[in-house]
Amino acid sequence: MTAASATFVITLGTGFSLLALVVSGFLGAYVFGLNPRGKANRAFLVLMLAFVAWDAAEAVERSFAPDTPAETILPFAQIVWLGITLIPAALLHLGLSYPEASPWLRRPWALPLIYAPFIAWAYLILATGLVIRGVSTSLLGPSAQVGPAYAELAVLYSIWFYGGQLVFVRAWLHARHTELGRMQGTVLTGLLIASFLGAATEIFWPLIARTDTRLGLGSLYTLLWSIFIAVAIVRYRYLVIEAVTERHAARAPRHRLERGLNYLVQENGRLAAMGAFRDIVSATPGLCVTGLQPARVAARFGLERTPILWITTTSNGDRTVRPSGLDFELVHTVLKFLRENPGTAVLLDDLDYLATLAGFEAVARVVKRVANAASAVKGTVILAAGEGTFSPDQFAVLRGCVDRVLEVQESPPRAASSGRDHALLTVSAQDAPLALPLVGARRGLLLTTEHPSKARLRYGEGFDFVWITEHPESGTACVRPKALDTEARRAISNYSTGHPGADVILVGLEQLTLYVDARAWLPFVKDAIDIAGLHGCRFTLTVAPEAISSRELAMLARRFDVPVPGFKGSLLGGRTTAAPENRTPSRGPVS
Repeated sequence: MTAASATFVITLGTGFSLLALVVSGFLGAYVFGLNPRGKANRAFLVLMLAFVAWDAAEAVERSFAPDTPAETILPFAQIVWLGITLIPAALLHLGLSYPEASPWLRRPWALPLIYAPFIAWAYLILATGLVIRGVSTSLLGPSAQVGPAYAELAVLYSIWFYGGQLVFVRAWLHARHTELGRMQGTVLTGLLIASFLGAATEIFWPLIARTDTRLGLGSLYTLLWSIFIAVAIVRYRYLVIEAVTERHAARAPRHRLERGLNYLVQENGRLAAMGAFRDIVSATPGLCVTGLQPARVAARFGLERTPILWITTTSNGDRTVRPSGLDFELVHTVLKFLRENPGTAVLLDDLDYLATLAGFEAVARVVKRVANAASAVKGTVILAAGEGTFSPDQFAVLRGCVDRVLEVQESPPRAASSGRDHALLTVSAQDAPLALPLVGARRGLLLTTEHPSKARLRYGEGFDFVWITEHPESGTACVRPKALDTEARRAISNYSTGHPGADVILVGLEQLTLYVDARAWLPFVKDAIDIAGLHGCRFTLTVAPEAISSRELAMLARRFDVPVPGFKGSLLGGRTTAAPENRTPSRGPVS
C-alpha cells in the first residue's frame, strides 16, 4: 500500500489525541489573543503549539490502518517527537516570563540560547536514527520505535525537561503565600502530576519495560495539564489595558505636578490628586486605580478615555480587581501597564481601604514596588491619601516611597450634584429619622439594629425593613451582624436589582461596632455603595461620630467622597465632620 492509498480508522487513541488537540489549541489562541504583546502570552503560545503539534501528528499517526507502511507513518512520528522536544524549551521560556519577565530575557541572545537545544534535538530526530529509527506499536496505536542511543538521550532530555520545571517551582516558592501563589500552585500541580506520570510511561517506559516504544499515554497528560491551566485561567483575569490620552485638555489644575516623579498627595477629598492626574493624561496615557465607580470618576473628574481599574468585589468586569488580589491582580496589572507603556502615569487611590483589608505593610510594599517600576521607565505615580486616614508613622513610611509630598490644606470647591449622591450622615440613630429627609431619603430599603416594630413607627411605612440582629425572628427579614458580607450584601443586591433608582439606607453603623470591627464593616459599606451604584440606587449611612475613632470616620467619609450641591450643615446644628465635598450633617465634634 502506498501513501496515496493509505486508509484511516478512528481509534480510542485517536479520540484522546483529538480531544487534547482541541483543548490545547483553544487555550493557546485564547491566552495569546488576550495580550499578543505580552512575553508570557507569547511563551504560552509556543508551549501550546508544541502540544498542538504533538496531538495533531499523533492523532494522524494513530488513525492509519494496521497494514499502512512504516515509511508513511514515520514522518508523523517524527513530528510527535519534535513537539515533545519543544516542550522543555517552551516551559523554560514561560517560567522566565511569568509572572514577571526576568531581566535576563532582555539580552538579545537569551531566547536563542533557550531554544538552541531544541534545534539539536530536531537534528537528532530528523537526520539520525539515534532517537527514533522506525515505527512500532504502542497501547493506543502506531508509535515511534526508539533508537540505539535512546537510553543516554532520555537521561539528557529529563535533565532539560525537569530543569524548566524548577523555574516554575522557584516562582511558586516566592509567591506561595499570596493569591498569585495559589494560582501558580494550580498550574504547577498539574504540571508535576502530568510530567511525573509522563516520565514513567513515556520517557523511561522503553527502559523500564524493555520495549521499543512509549506506552502512548502522552496525549492524556497534555490534556490533564491543559485542564489545570484552564482552571487557573478562569480564576485569573488577564487585564489588557490600552494606553490612551484624553481628547480634551484639562482645566488648569490648582496643583500642577511635574512628570517623571512620584508624589504623595494628602488632602481632604480627591480633587487635587485627580485634577493633577487629569492634567497629565491630557498629554500622556495613564491608568487610574480607585475604589470609586468608574462612571462617577469619568463624570466628576473628566476621565472619559483613561482606563480606570476599579477596586471592587461587586463586579467581574474586565477592569476590576478584588481587594484580596492586591499582591496579584492589582500590582501585576499596574507593573505590566508601566512596562509596556514607558513614561505614562498611574494614580493609586483608596490606599487606606486596601490597608484596612490587607494590612498597611502589604500596601506599603506594593507602593514601593510600583514607585520603583515607574522610576525605571520615567513614569509618574500619584498616591492619593485622605487626610487622617493614615497614622503619623504610616504616613511617614509612605512619604519615604515617593519623591515629593503635596499636603493640600484648603477645602475643595463644591461641584454640582445630580441629587442622587451617596450620603454619609454623622448623627446618632435617634436623630436619623429627622436627618434622612434632609437628603431626600423617605422610602426604600432600611437596614437597622432596631426592632422592626419600633423602626416602622420612627421611619414610617415607606421603607422595607431588614433587621440586623443576632437573634432572628421567623417572618421577619433579618441578617446577622457577623454575616454582613453574605446575608446583608445579598439583601441589598436583591432589593437594588428589583428596585433600580431606589434608596438603600443603613442606620446606626455605631451599633454594628459592637459585633464587628472596621475590617468587616468598612468593606461592607464599600460593597453596599458599589451595589447601589450599579443599579442607579443611592446609599445613605448614619453613624454617631463619637462612637468611632477619627481615623475610622475619615476612612468612612472617603467612601462617600462625591460632589454635592452646597450644604453647609444640618438642621440639627454642628459642623460638617467629613470631607467638605461630602453630604455629612453632624451634631457634635469628632473624637
